[in-house]
Formats: sequence, C-alpha cells, structure tokens
Amino acid sequence: MTTTVTKDMKAYIGSSNFGPVLLPETVLAGADLVRGTVLGRITATGKMKAYVSGSSDGSQNPVAVLMEDAAAASADVDATCGFAGVYVEANMTGLDAAAKTALEGRGIYFK
Repeated sequence: MTTTVTKDMKAYIGSSNFGPVLLPETVLAGADLVRGTVLGRITATGKMKAYVSGSSDGSQNPVAVLMEDAAAASADVDATCGFAGVYVEANMTGLDAAAKTALEGRGIYFK
C-alpha cells in the first residue's frame, strides 16, 4: 500500500530530505486522537495508542507519530503513522523529553 503525503501532513513533517516513512497502522479503540500524537504500540495486539510514559502495556515506548486524525473512540481505525523522518516538534501531542530521546533512537527526529 502506498501512502501519500497530503497538504495537511506537511505541517507536521520537518524535512523531506530524510523520510518520512509513512505506514498504515491500526489505532486501538478508546480515544479520538489528533494528528501529531506520539504513539506507542500495545505489546499484546500490535495496535497503536497514545504514548503514556507510565503505562505498562507497551504504549510507554514511543514508536511513531500519528499523521492524520483518528476517530477511535468507539472502534479501532486504520490511520497513517510516521516512522523514520524529521517532524515539527511544535506540532506534536504527548512529546516529552523521554519520548524524544527514545524516538531519536528509532530514526524519528524533531526540529
């Protein structure tokens, strides 16, 4: 599947010289998320949800950036997620110092 960078996504991408790597992922039901949300992957299911440093389900390990709004309050949804690349730090939701360091180790950088 090919994922295309849309005009709306460009406000979140800091550089096209390095990435972005955009892939479709399943966002776990339970909350509507906005683009720019830092995501962790649930260990048991492989689904994505908002990164929370104090969690113990896998979402405490940030792995990606949500690149489009995900209306996942009542059901799982598929959404485009950004992996390796450079992203605009000011437009991130849930990015803390620990997440920033962990994501840089995965090839996700911020400017």
